[in-house]
Amino acid sequence: MSKWQSGKKAVRVIIGGAAAIAAVAVAVKMAIGPQFQRAIPQPSRPPVPNFSHVVVIMMENHGDAALLGNRAAPYINQLVRRDGFDRNYFGVTHVSLPNYVALLTGETGHTHSDDPNQTFNQRSLPQQLTAVHKTWQAVMQSIPSSNFQGNWYPGNAQSTTPPSNALYAKKHNPFALLLPLRSSLARHTVTLSRFQEELQQGHVPQFVWITPNLCDDMHGQQPGPKNSCPVSSSQHLVQSGDRFLARLIPQIIHSKSWNRRSVLFLTWDETNTPANLLSVENLRRYLAPGPASPVVPWVHIAIGGGKIPLIVIVGQGEKIDTNLWADHYSILKTIEDSWHLRYLGHANSAQVPVLLPFFKKQ
Repeated sequence: MSKWQSGKKAVRVIIGGAAAIAAVAVAVKMAIGPQFQRAIPQPSRPPVPNFSHVVVIMMENHGDAALLGNRAAPYINQLVRRDGFDRNYFGVTHVSLPNYVALLTGETGHTHSDDPNQTFNQRSLPQQLTAVHKTWQAVMQSIPSSNFQGNWYPGNAQSTTPPSNALYAKKHNPFALLLPLRSSLARHTVTLSRFQEELQQGHVPQFVWITPNLCDDMHGQQPGPKNSCPVSSSQHLVQSGDRFLARLIPQIIHSKSWNRRSVLFLTWDETNTPANLLSVENLRRYLAPGPASPVVPWVHIAIGGGKIPLIVIVGQGEKIDTNLWADHYSILKTIEDSWHLRYLGHANSAQVPVLLPFFKKQ
């Protein structure tokens, strides 16, 4: 069993067992103290600029500590130095899947599971966009076709556990998990190569979500035959993801569709599992919450997704650093604010801030 697998197994135990989570949460609460328990008042604010295009790229399982200053990630660190960067940004929770659903809907669906057979019925950003006649698209690298319904590709598409050679993972495609989108999904899902053609043509939807495959998003494949990017090779995965972004992002920001009112949000779903989850300090960092992470009721502590990078590329490029306490709900809220949409789920919370520091010069 790899370090990643054992870490994920430990998280399932933490989240799934009431007695275990109570004991862990008390220890973490003592370690965290009040700093993550404060409320953020929502001040009166100027409107976010009206975005022409929004691109969201979701990467996997790596936090600030694993990426900042890492020589295997020169392009990511170049973006941190050159563009917008939030030094206090967090995943909503663990494991991966609920973070994807949260960013599109404002809710996790009360899940802490990566089971790709889960479905969710809450209203989502794509539905809002359709209602106001804005175009949207789900770009899924390595999906075999726009109407593919399987859990994985290649490999056993119906399995609940990932085949060792899988590249596409439905658990990283929140559009496919949302029942209200099922009837329109085939029209709005494209391969990465098709999206790159659209960039060259200058015809890109107003909202684009990009999920790289398991080798390029830094997640990695499970051990077994035909495994080309094992989850245990963290530095190799970081290097592969960095190279992927170094190829793709310039294609986006130098395309005919990109202009001064375009914005790209690059983030990761959750932080990486520490080598030793029994360390209170490691556990504290791993579970560190954002403004609206789910709270365990009987101990009143949030189980967050840990600190992760948020890089924001705006228009022609602005170097703006912020220490704004935010999470994935803030990306959703910022998009909704720009396009005058009703805040969904936790995006409506006064604790969840709009990412205004990145747009003050617009």
